[in-house]
Amino acid sequence: MEEGQSPSNKGGLLMKCITISGKAGHGKDTFAKNLKKDLEAQGLRVFIFHYADYIKMLAKEIYGWNGEKDEKGRSILQNLGDKLRSKNKRIIIDELIKILKLVEDDFDIAIIPDARLPLEIEVLKEIWHTVSIHINRINYVNILTSEQKKHLTETALDNYKYDLSYDIEEGDFRSHYLDVMKLLRD
Repeated sequence: MEEGQSPSNKGGLLMKCITISGKAGHGKDTFAKNLKKDLEAQGLRVFIFHYADYIKMLAKEIYGWNGEKDEKGRSILQNLGDKLRSKNKRIIIDELIKILKLVEDDFDIAIIPDARLPLEIEVLKEIWHTVSIHINRINYVNILTSEQKKHLTETALDNYKYDLSYDIEEGDFRSHYLDVMKLLRD
């Protein structure tokens, strides 16, 4: 078996990752779902997993969060993420990596539609071939409070150099999968 091949991964290539970033409410999950559908139509095995899944599980199970991403819910998630990162700046990243490594032989592509910090993208690029995408929903004003808009998870990637960046109009549900596939092949 050649280097970089996996016995069960389709085509013998290692799993690749796609990170999607953008401000709250700008369509990251919608973009991810459409991209997944289009990539699967090309015969690829794709799954979606979020960095925030770990935080949300802790918030629900330990802190009684009701699952709503309203003002109170977002504050709970932001504060819990801060608390976790204050103890170990990579804890959330490492939890995602454990999941990705567990399933990497079973999938061609992992889509992570909530990269919020440069380290969350860069660590994945060190391990897997990773394409970073930025989504900006044109003329959209999200419901975050002014304090939440200033939070690290909303501002840390403001000047990040993404592999692909899209300004999306309301109702534009294209996944731009051809652009993504070109970069995944490079």
